[in-house]
Amino acid sequence: MTTKDTSSIEVQRNTAKERCKEWRKNMSDRTFSLEDPPNIEELNISSTSQASLECRLEHIPLYSWIESNLTTLRINLTRRGLNEQDINDKEQTVINNLKTCLQELNESEIKENELLQARIRATSDECIHLNRLLKLDYSTKKIENEDLTLVEQLKQANTLLDKINEVLRKKQEEINQLRINEEKLCNKLDEKPIEFDNEDQMLYDERQEILEQHIQDLLTLQNDRSAAIEQARRQIHEMKIELALDNTYNQPSDDNQVLDLIDGPVHLIELSKTNVQRLLTITNELDSLYQANRIKADHLVNTLHALYERLNLIESNKHIKLPLDHPHRPANLILLENEIDRCKELRRQNMRTYIENIRDEIFAQYEKCFYGREQMESFPPLYSNDFTEELLDEHEKELEDINMYYVHNEQLFVNLANWHEVWAEYREFQRQASDPDRFKRRGYSAVQEEKQRKHLEFSLKKLQDTVQQLGKDYEQEFGLEGVPVQDFFNNEKENYSQEKELEKARKQLARGQTPTMSHAQATTKRLEMSSKTPGRQQTNLGKEGEIKISTPFRPTSGIHKR
Repeated sequence: MTTKDTSSIEVQRNTAKERCKEWRKNMSDRTFSLEDPPNIEELNISSTSQASLECRLEHIPLYSWIESNLTTLRINLTRRGLNEQDINDKEQTVINNLKTCLQELNESEIKENELLQARIRATSDECIHLNRLLKLDYSTKKIENEDLTLVEQLKQANTLLDKINEVLRKKQEEINQLRINEEKLCNKLDEKPIEFDNEDQMLYDERQEILEQHIQDLLTLQNDRSAAIEQARRQIHEMKIELALDNTYNQPSDDNQVLDLIDGPVHLIELSKTNVQRLLTITNELDSLYQANRIKADHLVNTLHALYERLNLIESNKHIKLPLDHPHRPANLILLENEIDRCKELRRQNMRTYIENIRDEIFAQYEKCFYGREQMESFPPLYSNDFTEELLDEHEKELEDINMYYVHNEQLFVNLANWHEVWAEYREFQRQASDPDRFKRRGYSAVQEEKQRKHLEFSLKKLQDTVQQLGKDYEQEFGLEGVPVQDFFNNEKENYSQEKELEKARKQLARGQTPTMSHAQATTKRLEMSSKTPGRQQTNLGKEGEIKISTPFRPTSGIHKR
């Protein structure tokens, strides 16, 4: 549209306004009939402003009715005798009342529109909020369309909200069902339901995920506690048999709650942490008694077995056949104690034989622990012939100590015994390897011989290193046969070297040659070495150089006929 056209329209509007003012003035002067209002052509109104004026022209009947009633009012007031001023005041009052009524009506409608707009905004905000919480992608653009009336906008908002609320209702049903399941599990497990901070701002999927995880954790906890309770009840019932308990299980007879936990129906037990802990406490108490009985039973069985062995009792004189089934049960413990008391009485009557048998056991342990002469002689009661209860107690104490010593260092002694076996095998190998006739034997292989030599030397080195390291780990300055570990191995190897020299001298004598070392000198030196390592004396040199390990030194008082 051009500027010229715009100016023309503006002139027409101003002209129409002036004519309207003139028409209203004529109406106020009541100089023309209201039944013949001016038409649009007479007012010269353009088509562009016709629509806005048509709405006002529709109100002309109202204007006519108002004017007719005002005329009637003037006639009545004139007839009453009011002057012109009073009549005008009355008319003005009526006009003011009409204006006030219209203003109040307009204000009411404005407020109603504002309320509608507020409802639309609230509904739209609720839709946006629920969209976020439910992670929906429903658009609110239809609600914000200004081309729609407020009622239509509100209708669109309510429709969208109903659609979202349907999704919300299903989601809340799922969450409520999870809450019900959670509550049941919490009541059964005596746990607290999970609480959310700022729950109104939390996404529903996040709430659902947390609840599902909590329920899963509660189910796992339920299974764990159920398994723990069943296992504890089973152990308690087993302990009832093993410990010969009555139906109170060593618990206060008036504590029905504990007894129900042990013997009541499993499905009625509350799987609370307290109940699980109470059952575990009872289980631990009974297990402690059970373990104490087992330890006691082992001690009694070992004691009785030793008494039987040392007393040399025949089977008919043994009132209990060992091994005994379930020796830890109270009734069997009583039987063992009574039998031990009987055997102790027999021991008192046969004290000498009993002590001599214990000495045999002590010497056997001395050998296993590689004791030297000085170590053996450090126990003076071993030489006593005064067979009394006090002497018996000292022997039993020594046997207990040497047994503990062996158990504490068992790995070392086992490796040392293995070393002796390999050492004996190595010496035999060396004897055969020095025989010149070995080349004539069928199947002889120098390669195999060298391979065996390296294998034996490697095994000896490995076992020796292991024993030396264990000697450092177990005890400070650990000794074998009264000498340090390293000296023990050196002495063994030196003894072997001297034995080889003796064998060489013997062969030289057999050929009529003068030996490099006399037999007397070799014997003297050997005796000196044997005094350092009495537990490994060598004998029978004439039998192809075979070396045998004899028993340790025993005092005269310790040797007796069996």
